[in-house]
Amino acid sequence: MPKPAKPPTLTDVARLAGVSVPAASRALNGGVRGKKSGSPELRERVEEAARTLGYAVSPAAQTIKGGRARTVAFIVGDIDDFGSATMISGIMHAAEERGISVAVRTTRDDPTRELALLTQLRGERHLAVVMATSRTTDAAREAAVKEHLAVLRDHGAKIVVIGDNELGFPTVTVDNRHAARLLAEGLVDAGLRRFALVSGPAGEITALERVGGFVEGLAHRGIAVDERDIVHTDFSRDGGHRAVDQLRERLDEVDVIAAMSDAMAVGVIARLREFGVPVPDGIEVTGFDHVPMLGDVLPGFSTVEVPLEQFGEAALALVLDEHADGVDTVGLSGTPIIHGEAIPALER
Repeated sequence: MPKPAKPPTLTDVARLAGVSVPAASRALNGGVRGKKSGSPELRERVEEAARTLGYAVSPAAQTIKGGRARTVAFIVGDIDDFGSATMISGIMHAAEERGISVAVRTTRDDPTRELALLTQLRGERHLAVVMATSRTTDAAREAAVKEHLAVLRDHGAKIVVIGDNELGFPTVTVDNRHAARLLAEGLVDAGLRRFALVSGPAGEITALERVGGFVEGLAHRGIAVDERDIVHTDFSRDGGHRAVDQLRERLDEVDVIAAMSDAMAVGVIARLREFGVPVPDGIEVTGFDHVPMLGDVLPGFSTVEVPLEQFGEAALALVLDEHADGVDTVGLSGTPIIHGEAIPALER
């Protein structure tokens, strides 16, 4: 009985392609620049040789060789949330371009589970850990998260945090406060005067930044908001739904309910309609994040377009590119959309 043929090796691929073994490895496995390592002509030659020989990269072998998996752990609060889902999509596309896989973990917004996940990640030996959960003003909670991330960093994983935080690691963020201020000013300039605000928990930094910026924008136009008209609840559809219940006795006194996320805006709209209040003719509802389908249903919907998909590429650039010592921050910009029209950058 004839012996089975030996599987092709990387050396065989390099020989057929006429390149060195390290060059073939970088073309197939991805160097620092992922699939962009090497010239396009070299990569095509190596990939064609691999196809001809039937050679496939072994992720397990890569992990054994480097002592660390070519994976990135991506931690979000809730996988069902539109913002989280969009960020997951963005980081997966960016990772694929770099020859890296993404392992998604969810904290369910539970502080205990959050720390348990970070502890579990120590044994998984990921190339990097990217935190995309809402950070808080709870000093004890943030100190515990910082300590756990520091352990992962000391064990060799690179750390990136998405969103406003004071954890002291490389960060990708968007200027929520400035974008919210521009949104508020644009709404007042469009003729609106009486506002109620609905946002996430008062202990979440993103919620505070968005509300703070919106209130600043109104004040800049000479409008004050009664504290009773600022409701903090969950950053979700259900949270928006509950917020309207809290505002029910004051609905006759507002023209606009400004929700600090589009998901919350959906809940606000649904509850208003249950109360028989037409949207936007009775009360206008605005959002933040820019869920495309809301613009389809409400063509004049006002919100802020946050570049959620760009977070993934920016985070991986911090992970894979060399940076000087210290905290690196990549700042992205939100684009206010007033009644369906984006505010041009020159007008900001």
